Amino acid sequence: MDNKSETNEQEKLSQEIIELSLQENIQNRLKTSQQKDERINELLRKIPSEIRQMYDCLGPLYEVNPKYQIIYQNDGSIYFGQGVGGRKIGTGIQIWPEQGNILDGNWENDQLEGYCRMVYSNKDIFECLFKQGRANGFGVFQTQKKTVKGIWIDNNLSGEGQEFRKDGQRYYGQFQDGQKDGQGIIYFKDGCKYEGELRKNLADGLGTMIWSDCSYYDGEFRLGVIKGRGVYLSGNGYSLMGYFEEEAQKDRKKKIQRIIYKNEGGSNLIIEKIRQL
Repeated sequence: MDNKSETNEQEKLSQEIIELSLQENIQNRLKTSQQKDERINELLRKIPSEIRQMYDCLGPLYEVNPKYQIIYQNDGSIYFGQGVGGRKIGTGIQIWPEQGNILDGNWENDQLEGYCRMVYSNKDIFECLFKQGRANGFGVFQTQKKTVKGIWIDNNLSGEGQEFRKDGQRYYGQFQDGQKDGQGIIYFKDGCKYEGELRKNLADGLGTMIWSDCSYYDGEFRLGVIKGRGVYLSGNGYSLMGYFEEEAQKDRKKKIQRIIYKNEGGSNLIIEKIRQL
């Protein structure tokens, strides 16, 4: 065999070795990928099917890698992620099989740190920045009825925020301990608007109510209803000034706002507004 033929044979053998090596690497990657997918799939099978399907649509918050390990927690949950010595350190997924909750997050010394997401068994979703295991930063909370955006401080929504309800009602304003509290604006689904002070989710203090017929009341509110001194201006320009007190009556899909105006002479005048609930 001449040198040229020998060289060709060596090159051919080298190429075959390279191809075999590449095939082996591909097979190893596929095997690892299948193992990775199967591990997380096996854990997700412990969750109710509706939540599992919902989570599948969202996908993991962080990329799952082959170095993830399974660590069983004292509260009955299962952690699938990065860890050292049985502690959660790095990204991972924590599952509560009995409750049906799934948490994607980043941990430092077993405490959530950074951007995390919890999917609850009732289909609520909470995404927020965490510091030392507590929600501290901008977050979004979604339920079947509403979406709330704002700043969380020590696990409570506090400060400026927004709330959008599925029925069309919107709120822009301040929150305190998870409730509408402070200055804010509510746009009701029937076209009415309230702007002013709120306490524990209710209009309370000084505020302005504007109805869809362009009439408005500017004055005092107590526990969600008109009560106190104020000014009422009708859509045609007729105005009243004095003490107002609201009586609420509900009738299925309509709410009649009955407001009693009391003038200084002692006589009463009733103002009625039909509202869509």
